[in-house]
Amino acid sequence: MANVNFDESRVISKYPVIVIGAGLGGLGAASQLVLKGEKVLLLEKHNVPGGFATSFVRGRFEFEGALHELSDIGTEDNKGALYRYLERLGVVPDKLTFKQVPEFYRSVYLDGFDETMPLGFEEYKNKLIELFPAEEKGIEEFMDMCKAVLAGIEYIASKGGKFVPQEVLKEHPWLPRVSGLTLAELYEKFFSDKKLISLMSQLWGYIGLPPDRMNAYAFVAMLIFYLNWGAAFPVGRSHSLTNAIVKAFEERGGEIRYNALVNRILVKDGRTCGVELLNGDIYLSNAVISNVNPICTTMKMLPPEVVPESYKKAIYAPQIGPSGFSVYIGLNASYKKLGLTAHETFVNESYDMNRCFESFFKLEQPKYIVAACYNHIYEDISPPGTTQLVLTTLQMGKLWQSVSPDQYFKLKDEIADSMISLIESTICPEIRDYIEVAVAATPLTYYRYSKNIEGAIYGTTQDVTNGPLLRLKSRGAIPGLYQVGAWTNFGGGFSTSILGGRIAAGMYLKDKIEGRW
Repeated sequence: MANVNFDESRVISKYPVIVIGAGLGGLGAASQLVLKGEKVLLLEKHNVPGGFATSFVRGRFEFEGALHELSDIGTEDNKGALYRYLERLGVVPDKLTFKQVPEFYRSVYLDGFDETMPLGFEEYKNKLIELFPAEEKGIEEFMDMCKAVLAGIEYIASKGGKFVPQEVLKEHPWLPRVSGLTLAELYEKFFSDKKLISLMSQLWGYIGLPPDRMNAYAFVAMLIFYLNWGAAFPVGRSHSLTNAIVKAFEERGGEIRYNALVNRILVKDGRTCGVELLNGDIYLSNAVISNVNPICTTMKMLPPEVVPESYKKAIYAPQIGPSGFSVYIGLNASYKKLGLTAHETFVNESYDMNRCFESFFKLEQPKYIVAACYNHIYEDISPPGTTQLVLTTLQMGKLWQSVSPDQYFKLKDEIADSMISLIESTICPEIRDYIEVAVAATPLTYYRYSKNIEGAIYGTTQDVTNGPLLRLKSRGAIPGLYQVGAWTNFGGGFSTSILGGRIAAGMYLKDKIEGRW
């Protein structure tokens, strides 16, 4: 096997394991390792941690970059798995607290249909039955199925990942069943009302595919986690979450270095032996955990001759998922005055989600957006008497690669303006009268900040062939290399990225115990 030559005089130090990237996956891996007593070096190319978990300032507003709400947090009386992990790490309650979201979501359509859905299994079910009494039997059975899937997830978690598939198939059959279906196929087993299906599917944008293409398990797991543990937002925005994790990481002996861009992964005798930074500094290690997307990690940071063809096929087979287009708006009026009655309001042109999805492939007015009003849950996230509103839709990153530089800003402004018009015609007719600051981010913005291919925010598409149980796993292209982030394990999202990092850390620790070093 090929070795990578490097200048021994540039070696700074050696660590058992190096983590590349302090995004959520990297932080999940690094913090899990120090909890187990490992000595870890975390290298981050930016001057702050967090990746998409960040904020920025325009005028007198500090905007949340990406996070809308966290699942799996819960409350003191009903703690979710992520909260319990942060508790073990020493992050909560001393370093970080959360605001609870009072409702699930508001759903608005251009034909005037406007409903706010509650959190909680029973509350959510009863609201659906109230709105669609003819579908009561199917709704009841669907919610029973969701509870059965939750029981299966909890069973696997109780086994620490060491479970016998046949036992799951026998005791929790709904878990493998939903994993092999699209969400639309799953719905067909329970009901057929298109308006009901659209209302229940409003969070489809969190995964990036409509029900006809989405892996059912990805959606059902997300739905039940929100219904069972609610939704929460960290006080101080998402960077308070990542800063608190970093602080706990350092308190337990972990080391982090910023402005440390890793240029290549070093290889000796067919396995990782360290990394080299862009400035030439070298850190040696037994293992490397990369939060950089698998294609870049494999094809740009490793010598090509060490990468197996089978692994190349695995990373190139799934399609690249969508990026985002966001408009960050600072309003000089209170959210109550503006009629923003929910934290998450989904605005839909129609009940046809496939038609809305098709708009992601066109540079035109979006047909499906979400308006996140942070003041609804976090009164003082912006100056008194003001409101912070973020409008987001999804777009394929490739669209923007062909836009000429002289047309870029014009097109960006047109799409941003059309999204504001959609809010104007549905939930806030006078919004333009109160806009103090407005700034837009395109897929190119997401790419420039994250360097994710095509600015993808969820990694590869989460369809039926690439769902949470079928996605690329943490073991990398060569021994000693592990992958984390939205491209692996359970897919995109804050909670799932942190969990995926912890899974990779567990894989490293298992390999270490079994003497694979």
